Amino acid sequence: MSQNFEDTIFALATGSLHSATALIRISGNGASRTANILGFKLQKQRLASVVILKDGERRLDEALVIFFKGPRSYTGEDVMELHVHGGRAVIEAVIQTLQKQKGFRTAEPGEFTKRAVLNGKMDLTKAEGINDLIQAETEAQRVQSFAQVDGALSEIASGWRDKAIKIAAYIEAYIDFPDEEIPESTLTELDDEMSGLIRDIEKGLNDGRRGEILREGFRIAVIGPPNAGKSTLVNWLSKRPVSIISEQPGTTRDVLEASLDLGGYPVIIADTAGLRASTDPIENEGIKRAQEWAKTANGRVILLEPSTESGFLKRLKPNPECDLVVLNKIDLLPIDSKKEEALAISLKDEIGLDKLLNGLKKIVSKRMASQEPAVITRVRHRETLQSCLNSIRSAKKALLLGEEPEIVAEELRAATKSLGRVVGAVDVEDLLDVVFGDFCIGK
Repeated sequence: MSQNFEDTIFALATGSLHSATALIRISGNGASRTANILGFKLQKQRLASVVILKDGERRLDEALVIFFKGPRSYTGEDVMELHVHGGRAVIEAVIQTLQKQKGFRTAEPGEFTKRAVLNGKMDLTKAEGINDLIQAETEAQRVQSFAQVDGALSEIASGWRDKAIKIAAYIEAYIDFPDEEIPESTLTELDDEMSGLIRDIEKGLNDGRRGEILREGFRIAVIGPPNAGKSTLVNWLSKRPVSIISEQPGTTRDVLEASLDLGGYPVIIADTAGLRASTDPIENEGIKRAQEWAKTANGRVILLEPSTESGFLKRLKPNPECDLVVLNKIDLLPIDSKKEEALAISLKDEIGLDKLLNGLKKIVSKRMASQEPAVITRVRHRETLQSCLNSIRSAKKALLLGEEPEIVAEELRAATKSLGRVVGAVDVEDLLDVVFGDFCIGK
């Protein structure tokens, strides 16, 4: 459905679950008309008042209403908020009354925030931060999302853009006055300015993708031979029966994922098919998927049992920075040969599981923890900043090689355009579908 921004839009902004109250948000030129439509007197803006909502003579609800006159509103347009009782019948009655009005329609996902961006109330990175804040499930995600809403990337990218524009202005000046040669001292200054900007952007990009991983979830693959206890471990960690448990080898045929909160960090842990030689084509496909998932994971739990320990360790070559080697079934070992290592466990008797959990938290926090929230949180940010960096490097090279100022200027224009795309200062229409594709209705 193509959006018409002349329409007045409305939506339930508080979800569909039963609750004491619900918020219906209305935005657009017709928002102030809501008072006449629902039969109450329009009060001063930003003044909360209790009114009776009516459809003609039919009383719908007693509600708290607040009117925000644009541009002093979330969207920059006139906005009416109806705080109604949370019963489904009440909400439907109010929405059906609004649906009958000419020029009114239900908002599409993210359309309120999209209008806020188009009306200059916020930039794209802050809009992305709002969506991430809504979807945050762990404390670390909340902190990172709020930093984006507060302008973490916006301020940095805008500062880099100002520096690039300043450098470009010097080059443009020499294009406008072609008879003037660029003094050696100016060349040195411009080279230093570009070198500094390159270092700053490289530092921002060299963050181990911490922001994207935190937003999407730290991926941990549980791998090992059949019947080592992988499914039991995933079920124990997730506190629910994610995987079928059986003594028969090869029960797990696909990658089964579960979401966890480990010390405030979001983790996606995957139960995978046991690694062994098999003639079963379905099991072999499961083993192939297990190996592929593990290759792209941020960490691995290599779960073994005493009879397979040494062979699998040689084969899988664990990395102590991101892998946790765990020996299960120590309850089956003779008492005099039981191991006391931190990661020797028994899932059956629940021995050593606290140490296992702490080991997982240590791996995740080592990769994710930082005093400052990550500023790059999406692939879009990283790709655009990388494009900017490439352009500045090309401009610096062209300047040092004595190429025409027009070539240097063109590379700098590309760099400033890339930085503008980060915050939506340029080409905003092209980015809207990307940014708002996963927003919820009502925001």
